[in-house]
Amino acid sequence: MDHTPIIVTGPPGCGKSYWIQKYAQEIQKQLFVCPCRKDRTLRDGRQKLHIWARRTEPAILWLEGADDLTPEAQAFLRRILETHASEVLFILECRDAGRLQEPIRSRCKMKRIRLPSWTDLDQYLSTIRGLNRSEIKEYLTTNELSFRRAKQCAQLQLHYPETWNHTLEHRRKEREEMKQLSSDKLPQYIQEGYHPELFIHSLLLDDRVLKDYGVCTELAGSLWAFLGSTLDRRAFDRVMTTPQKEEE
Repeated sequence: MDHTPIIVTGPPGCGKSYWIQKYAQEIQKQLFVCPCRKDRTLRDGRQKLHIWARRTEPAILWLEGADDLTPEAQAFLRRILETHASEVLFILECRDAGRLQEPIRSRCKMKRIRLPSWTDLDQYLSTIRGLNRSEIKEYLTTNELSFRRAKQCAQLQLHYPETWNHTLEHRRKEREEMKQLSSDKLPQYIQEGYHPELFIHSLLLDDRVLKDYGVCTELAGSLWAFLGSTLDRRAFDRVMTTPQKEEE
């Protein structure tokens, strides 16, 4: 079997952890996890890595959040990758592979994982007994499709059903408000705990709004203020483009 180290990369919630765990089951190797996001310098993990990398039994060493490692820790990791035992497979899980040093990337194969579709999530959720998957599908928006978000919904539905029902009803009301957005109702939206991103995304078909939204997020501006000004401008444009009735 090829034991070239693998870099598994993709956005948060795309299923990197799920893929690694399933892959370990498929090739029947013991899985060891090194939490690099909690130990960026590998101060606590270096001795373990030395021991694990020299195992004579088949094993996978999963470096969780490898792109968070400091340059010094990455230099140490590079030396480990050059000398590890042949039965040990390294898997470097990261969100941004570009943050890994080039000598590390050149020694690895790349596995890119994209955000899942609802079909992928439905297949994953079907393994959990007692779920109402149609409710989870109703709740999730297109930009929320991720294994992490789906798992959160499943846990809420199974273990806190009253909270889940309240959360689902809240999302339904949110979507009803999207059909008739008004800047005059901003205080109500804030009081009800609605999410401005959801409302803003429903307006991004307008190129002007999309451009201004990009500037707003880059400058870390207030999304509620942006939403209010956008709705005001949209209302103004609607008034200006409405034909005036001819005077009798």
